[in-house]
Amino acid sequence: MASTPQAMPAVQPSIPIVQSAPKSYPALEVVQDHIVAVRAALRAAGVPGNTIGSIQTKAYRTGRKTTGEHATNRESRWKLNPAHPQYGTEHHCKIIFVKLCTQLFCFDNAPVLDPKLASQLEIYIDHPLAPDTYRDKLLLERFDFNDLVSEGLNPTHGHSSFHIGHEDPSLKPKHQPDNVGWRTFRSNLIQGNMTLRESRIYFIKLIARYFELGELRIS
Repeated sequence: MASTPQAMPAVQPSIPIVQSAPKSYPALEVVQDHIVAVRAALRAAGVPGNTIGSIQTKAYRTGRKTTGEHATNRESRWKLNPAHPQYGTEHHCKIIFVKLCTQLFCFDNAPVLDPKLASQLEIYIDHPLAPDTYRDKLLLERFDFNDLVSEGLNPTHGHSSFHIGHEDPSLKPKHQPDNVGWRTFRSNLIQGNMTLRESRIYFIKLIARYFELGELRIS
């Protein structure tokens, strides 16, 4: 009696883990000079001082958390206990400020930086320093430089279209230059406590599930 052939198990495609080496950043003294230069470039481009100040606050200081074990209220991150979840070294915090400011010149409709300054600042980012090159790393949505300026000129208390996010929210400390970048509110909300890579894989699985259940068709 012939045996019934056994179905071969479905082969799950493997997703390679690509880990980039940590970037090498300038010494603190050089970073200080770049802070002065990038602030001046932003002001010359029409970015309001309050917007630049808000970015500096995000980079340098803790959020407001007035209760609980790790209560803080806009303290300098480097003055916290290194075990605190919002801790960051002074060097890292100032690198993050320059990085976030530099990324603004990669938004849609951003002005073109002076080539000499651009060559000095490009080390802080992982993409070309040119307008129209930056996207949210999860949703791939674009950011508009003009919207940033407009929001600074006409602020709405408690609302902003520009947020910072972490590629790995579980990293300790998570406030590190390679882990921080501009994100939308929706992007942070969707990622939650997942890493960026986990979030992307979750999207792929979710889309596959829609196709499998017939809920999504491409016509």
